[in-house]
Amino acid sequence: VWSAVTASPEHLGDEVNLKVTVLCDSIQEPLTFTCNCSSTVDLLIHQTLCYTHDELRDVDVGNFVLKPCGLEEFLQNKHALGSHEYIQYCRKFDIDIRLQLMEQKAVRSDLARTVRAEAGGGSGWLHGGGRVEWAEGDRSRVGGDFPLKADRVVQSVKAICNALAAVETPEITSALNQLPPCPSRMQPKIQKVTGLRALVWGRRRTVTGYEDFYLSCSLSHGGKELCSPLYTRKAHFSKYLFHLIIWDQQICFPVQVNRLPRETLLCATLYALPIPLPGSSSEANKQRRLPEALGWVTTPLFNFRWQLTLSLPHLPVLSPCFSDAIPQIDFPTSAFDIKFTIREPLNRRMSSILLESRYPPLWLTVPSLTSPATPTRRLTDADKKRLWEKRYYCHLEVSSLPLVLASAPSWEWACLPDIYALLKQWTHMNHQDALGLLHATFPDQEVRRMAVQWIGSLSDAELLDYLPQLVQALKYECYLDSPLVRFLLKRAVSDLRVTHYFFWLLKDGLKDSQFSIRYQYLLAALLCCCGKGLREEFNRQCWLVNTLAKLAQQVREAAPSARQGILRTGLEEVRQFFALIGSCRLPLSPSLLVKGIVPRDCSYFNSNAVPLKLSFQNVDPLGENIRVIFKCGDDLRQDMLTLQMIRIMSKIWVQEGLDMRMVIFRCFATGRGRGMVEMIPNAETLRKIQVEHGVTGSFKDRPLADWLQKHNPGEDEYEKAVENFIYSCAGCCVATYVLGICDRHNDNIMLKTTGHMFHIDFGRFLGHAQMFGNIKRDRAPFVFTSDMAYVINGGDKPSSRFHDFVDLCCQAYNLIRKHTHLFLNLLGLMLSCGIPELSDLEDLKYVYDALRPQDTEANATTYFTRLIESSLGSVATKLNFFIHNLAQMKFTGSDDRLTLSFAPRTHTLKSSGRISDVFLCRHEKIFHPNKGYVYVVKVMRENAHEATYIQRTFEEFQELHNKLRLLFPSSQLPSFPSRFVIGRSRGEAVAERRREELNRYIRHLTHDAPECDLVYTFFHPLPRDEKAAGASPAPKSSDGSWARPVGKVGGEVKLSISYKNNKLFIMVMHIRGLVSTCDGNDPDPYVKIYLLPDPQKTTKKKTKVARKTCNPTYNEMLVYDGIPKGDLQQRELQLSVLSEQGFWENVLLGEVHIRLRELDLAQEKTGWFALGSRSHETL
Repeated sequence: VWSAVTASPEHLGDEVNLKVTVLCDSIQEPLTFTCNCSSTVDLLIHQTLCYTHDELRDVDVGNFVLKPCGLEEFLQNKHALGSHEYIQYCRKFDIDIRLQLMEQKAVRSDLARTVRAEAGGGSGWLHGGGRVEWAEGDRSRVGGDFPLKADRVVQSVKAICNALAAVETPEITSALNQLPPCPSRMQPKIQKVTGLRALVWGRRRTVTGYEDFYLSCSLSHGGKELCSPLYTRKAHFSKYLFHLIIWDQQICFPVQVNRLPRETLLCATLYALPIPLPGSSSEANKQRRLPEALGWVTTPLFNFRWQLTLSLPHLPVLSPCFSDAIPQIDFPTSAFDIKFTIREPLNRRMSSILLESRYPPLWLTVPSLTSPATPTRRLTDADKKRLWEKRYYCHLEVSSLPLVLASAPSWEWACLPDIYALLKQWTHMNHQDALGLLHATFPDQEVRRMAVQWIGSLSDAELLDYLPQLVQALKYECYLDSPLVRFLLKRAVSDLRVTHYFFWLLKDGLKDSQFSIRYQYLLAALLCCCGKGLREEFNRQCWLVNTLAKLAQQVREAAPSARQGILRTGLEEVRQFFALIGSCRLPLSPSLLVKGIVPRDCSYFNSNAVPLKLSFQNVDPLGENIRVIFKCGDDLRQDMLTLQMIRIMSKIWVQEGLDMRMVIFRCFATGRGRGMVEMIPNAETLRKIQVEHGVTGSFKDRPLADWLQKHNPGEDEYEKAVENFIYSCAGCCVATYVLGICDRHNDNIMLKTTGHMFHIDFGRFLGHAQMFGNIKRDRAPFVFTSDMAYVINGGDKPSSRFHDFVDLCCQAYNLIRKHTHLFLNLLGLMLSCGIPELSDLEDLKYVYDALRPQDTEANATTYFTRLIESSLGSVATKLNFFIHNLAQMKFTGSDDRLTLSFAPRTHTLKSSGRISDVFLCRHEKIFHPNKGYVYVVKVMRENAHEATYIQRTFEEFQELHNKLRLLFPSSQLPSFPSRFVIGRSRGEAVAERRREELNRYIRHLTHDAPECDLVYTFFHPLPRDEKAAGASPAPKSSDGSWARPVGKVGGEVKLSISYKNNKLFIMVMHIRGLVSTCDGNDPDPYVKIYLLPDPQKTTKKKTKVARKTCNPTYNEMLVYDGIPKGDLQQRELQLSVLSEQGFWENVLLGEVHIRLRELDLAQEKTGWFALGSRSHETL
């Protein structure tokens, strides 16, 4: 398995050096190299071989490969180190890069195809051996020396029909009716009857609840009906061997054969009237007497040889309730074959047709071409006619080809030469736009062949990104042997990753009753191509999945008290599986090779679905155990699709030079209602982080910041974690909004210790929110709460880092908007996959409306800024979190360990040493992160020569007391000082009084609970204690670089100025470093601008007022219309920042004058402008 490779933009760190550790069998100590990201893998191999070999003259570097430790994959020698996804993953999460040097002859080759392995035959997945053997045996029994009795023949025929999907044709019925009077006649009479003959009802479903059966027959092409449906007469069922409905009626469509498109489909839908229930009212009878569609069958009129079909196979009716009805449809016989032919395309060059100087660009006359087509709004007939008439003038807008083809007047044989000529001369489309030609709207074989040709340039990594959609597009192929099928099989044979995921996607498709036969053939073709070793590997994976599914179902259905025992018993069966087969790859990835289960690390989650938490033993001794979640009862296909969209968004951002540091984990559905999910290490849900501060922790601002500080005690570590948080939080906000991800609570949002935030459990998306009556549970556009803003700002007041966060969100949002076509194409191809929340065009419209492709970037920036403000100000999100905290209290297990929110790890008496004395020496005033007092505690330990000093706040003492109450509910703990204080609760007198009370408290505490881990953890020194030992407390601003003395103007404003079409656009983006007002409070700033000279003050424009902040964000566009460029050169922009003072005069916080003639108005000018006092000085 070759490691996946993605193109890495030059500006994303090709010049960054990497620290790489290489392990070799011939050297005891690992080798450490510093390599450039752009260095190739074979160069690193060559450097390693210099240490392992004395002479390299006879050593071929190509005979060696580098394997990431813990993964069963290998880096590609000719590619750059930084282009491998494994290296990019290690860089993102700051993980050590550990590689192992191996000779190619030592690499496992059990999955490779060999001549000997294939000599024994092909796949055994599809065979009718059992049924054939049964039929042969039955025939031998019938052909014995038995008397010719009609009843025996009838029973044999019925058995044969049972074996053949319960098919009873009119010929069989007629022949059986002739048996009693003529028992010696064994030849059935064959009659030539055309039209709709009969419908045989299978053995598993009764039809006695219906009457008046009839068929609706229609012809369609690309989802459009070619004529009105025709109906058979109504008929009742009769029963001989099985239930049988006979129409014996001819259907003649009002369409000439030479006007039919080649991919015309015949669809027959079965309707019936329900029989009223006995004793039901007449009104209920009227409602029940409406016809019900019981099922349908669809088949092409022309076969793969382009010949008109004269007979149809017996295809089962497709229906979730009546899947065992089989219609018999005959066609009129003909003395010759009717074949669909195509004239040669017109050999005209587009350049000879186009006269661009005489015609305006078409997208100026057809507005629908200026943006992606709205999913719920089609082109009008007039637009289609105009678009088709001027089709050769659309070549400059390459992505408009689907619209042009959709405007074609007809797809009959006479129109195809013009269509194919256009298609042949069309500019090469990129693969993102070419996906739009694989929709059901375009069944034409040549169109789809060209689309596959354009998609053929996809790399293997890109192909894997779009593979689920391509597998769905197989449903829209008219014939099994198609360019898309050949393309996927060819790419699957050449890359093991593609083979692996293609297999599991096809296997999932077997559950789709409408296309199961097609997917069964494709799966058989894939298994025939991939080789015996890989077929056996897939068998092992399916065996493992079935074993885990059985175990998960048993644990889920068991009583809570019995689940642990059932889990241990089931894990023994899993252990026996590995003892029998040795090793197996997980469906999540072919790189995850495991050889056993680790029972002590396995458990289950106390949630409604009761998913299993499993730990597998890695085959590679240099790798860690592989931890996964196995779910049974949840449809993970929606999670797969959501994570696929987020992964593609992340790659778009990276390619554009914006790494949002998204956490993308593997998730794969291994069947309907079951699947595997990768577990992200060192991560915790927001709920568990928040409830460390009590059940009301969701309403507090500090839990996330304190948790990150606990796991990143160093200043540099914490700043890096905050930076990761800003980027990943911005990416999550954009992704969850665009995809309409709902049901967001603090148990499906997680945070890594490195600061990366990510979402899990995507049970609802595309705006399908849960409802409480008429109220949506998800009221905010996306989850962005005050505790997240607290981490970003470094406190409870907005800082300039919040400006960076808003800019990141808006930039990421605009980059995704540029790819609206791609996401609509990908989601559109999944409309038939069976996901309930993605089933019609209204679901696509949600994404279209969220991306707003018709907006300019400036308008989209303003729009998303307002969304951020709306989300941050939403109380409903925190209330939703709190309600979820209460609901999850019943799932709190007895093994949940109580920990302190500010302590990164637990300490014990054994690890820290016995405490002999504790004393609160004094209190000190602190200013960061909040104003207050901290208590300096002296801790003495036995056999320690020096005392240690720690700093703890009153709130931390209170947290210790609350946790001890939970740990010892029946014990009598010492009384804790009251938190309630009349007057100021942070005054020095209060702090001194509390010091004395806390001293009494801890004296009793160390006596009553001398060996409690919580107590020893509380009094163990933290990194902040060591840092504060020699530091003197001093006020520290949360944004110190922009602190200003009170009473002076100052700060900076960020503007974006541009001029276009006689309009001056001024985007007021951010302000940083404003001063406080005279009373020391933060101002309520707003921006006011004039275009001078303006004696009448008619050019005044203002922004909204930002409340209580020195670092406001606006992102508001102010526009001056109808100003000639020459006039603009004589103007200057006066911008004032004022603080709103209610009934008093507004206070000036700063002002700047900008001469517009000094700006290059042909280009957008974006930058920071310093604010000064009011004067006539200009910039």
